[in-house]
Formats: sequence, structure tokens, C-alpha cells
Amino acid sequence: MGLFENRGRLLVVRKKDDVPPFAGKWLLPAALVAEEESAEEALERHSFRDLDVQTGAVEFSETLYLEDEAHGQRYVANVFSVTGYERDLRLRAASDYDDARWLTSDELTGIAMPEVLREWLQSGRHKPDQPAPVPIVTGATAPDNRTAWNAISRAYQDRYQIPSDSILWGPRCPSESELQLLGDVSGLRAIVIGCGGGQDCIALVKQGAQVIGIDLSDKQIEYGRRLADREGVQVTLLQGNAEHLKEIEDESQDLAVSAHALNYVERADRAFAEVFRVLRPGSSFVFSVAHPFDACLEGGPPFGVVKGYWETQQDWQWEFPERSATGKFRSWYRSVSAWFSLLTDAGFAVERILEPPPVEAGESPWDGSYNKEKTKLVPTTLIVKAKKP
Repeated sequence: MGLFENRGRLLVVRKKDDVPPFAGKWLLPAALVAEEESAEEALERHSFRDLDVQTGAVEFSETLYLEDEAHGQRYVANVFSVTGYERDLRLRAASDYDDARWLTSDELTGIAMPEVLREWLQSGRHKPDQPAPVPIVTGATAPDNRTAWNAISRAYQDRYQIPSDSILWGPRCPSESELQLLGDVSGLRAIVIGCGGGQDCIALVKQGAQVIGIDLSDKQIEYGRRLADREGVQVTLLQGNAEHLKEIEDESQDLAVSAHALNYVERADRAFAEVFRVLRPGSSFVFSVAHPFDACLEGGPPFGVVKGYWETQQDWQWEFPERSATGKFRSWYRSVSAWFSLLTDAGFAVERILEPPPVEAGESPWDGSYNKEKTKLVPTTLIVKAKKP
């Protein structure tokens, strides 16, 4: 596909009703790549044949996965930004198209176009890159997760701008208002394990809970305390280790919550035993973690397997060049069955296991760090709800 732009408008073309694929649909100028040509050569050929222009420089922009619903066929579309061309654009009568228009991004809403393409043209192509952590060689000496989080805390909070009005279970996950895993928290005493900058704690306080947040990082706790002061809420935030909740009394809490934090805990059995200890009988424990299958796949399409599903340990490096911050981490990715066994061994009864498909609306701040096409193939997040009998 060729992305032609002129003064804030995009060139879109309508396929003739009898010319598949995507007959009758609006697209970017698109050519099927022949067996012995490159994508760039196909775009050059197509642009001259159908639009009467000679393309100059082109730059790769994105890979999109489109489905022609009328024929049940899927296509991999490499989109190239056409930064220069010769001659005036005109639609040749013998082309694949019967109409061509220069439209703004907003004007794309009212035309028949593959939704994936429309979404990318309207918003995805303008989103800044948010580099995700990348695997590094696992060494005998474990990275210090506390030190790493302290090193990147400010940069992490600046980049992701996490809201404090709701619980976010993970990237492109359904919201808590939709899942209703916590129920009415008003009047409950709740503990948040791995609370980070305190946003989840503040969200629970706003819903009427009394909240204690525990996090390994001193800097994250400091950030959370400042945030709570700015928002005018009362919350207790403590630096500590999930494996030893030494400041929390036995059977003193009505709810335990953890969102994407337990992957940084080496001895999850100890952490679950501690959560079980501090919860009152009948209380819920709801947590989310990075899905173990998602952690196996890296890179771009076709997303090669870089880690065995049953390999628990992996080291990461997270770069924040905008603030010259770097952190090296060690994470533990357990299989779904392993999480289940750890909970039941600790005494919990597992009530629900969720592997949510991606949602289009209500995107989370971390979405830019996840390849959107991969989120359509494998779940990014595992959510578990358990109860202390």
C-alpha cells in the first residue's frame, strides 16, 4: 500500500465492485506483490499503471493484517509512505479503482474501509513509539529489580501517564467496570501488591475503600505519596516485599489486588501465603500478570518464539532514552497451570481465570509498547480471581 499525503489529506481510492480483493471498499492504493518482485517494486509498478505517477523515495511505515470479509481471505499489507513522486496524480480509466479522493483523517469515518486500516490511518500512525523491555542474556547474577525500578520510576511515570480513576488490568484489556471482578469495594480494607506509583490504590480509595499499597521500589512509593497528596486522598503506601508483608496484621484485609506486578516476584509461593495470611475468610484476591504465552513471542510478524513456554525466568532491559534512564530486570513467567497450583497450594479457591481478547475502546497507557497485531493472536494478560475460604 502507498500512503500519499498532501496538506493534511490522504489519498484514498475505491476498488471497483468487480475487482477483488476488497471490491467496493476504500483503501490506500494497493498492489498484490508478484512472486519475483519486492513490495517497493510492486508499489512503483502499481502507481504508474493506475495513478500515472513515478514514485521516488518511499519509507516503510507499518505492517497491517487485513481481512476481505466478502471472500474470507486475509492479507498482509506493508504500508509505505510515498515521500516523493513525479507527474501529476490522475486515475487511469483502466485502473482497479472507480474513484479517488483526498480526505482528512476525520473524513475516513464515513466511508466503507477495512476497520484495521481506518483505525491506523486515524490514530495509530501518529502514536509515538514506546519501547518495551527487550530480553537480554540471563546471567548467573540476578538483576536487582528494586534498583532497576528506582532508576526508571520517573521516566516510567512520565511516559505512561497512568490514570488514577480505575483499575487497569493490562494493555488492551476490558476495563474493571466491564469485568466487575472486584465488585463494590466501599467500606472494604484493601491491600494492593506491587502498587507502583499508587494509581490503583487511589482508584480504590475514590470508590470508598481503605487502602494499603506495597511496592518494592522506594521511588515508586515516593511518587505515589506525592500523587495522593495532589489528588487529596488518604492512602497508606509502604516500601516492602510481596514475599513478606511484615507490616500487615493477620486477617486484617477484605480484598487483595495486584495488577501486572507478580511477574517481578521470585517466590510467588511465599507471596501467596502472605496474601492468604492477611486476608479475612471469604475475601477475594484478584491479580493480573503478563500472559506466559505472550512472553514467548518477540519481534515483528511472524513473531518468532524466543522463549520456551515452561522457561520461568527471563532477564530484561528497559530503555527510556527520553530521560536517559535504563533498568535491568528479572521476571518470572509461570504457566497458567502453575499459577493455579500456587494459589490452591496456598489455600485459595480459584473462582475465575480470564485470558481477555483485545478491546478496541478504552486503550491503556501501555498499548504503545505492545505490537497490536500480536495482541490479536495471543493474549497479553492473564487475570485470576481467587477467594480465601
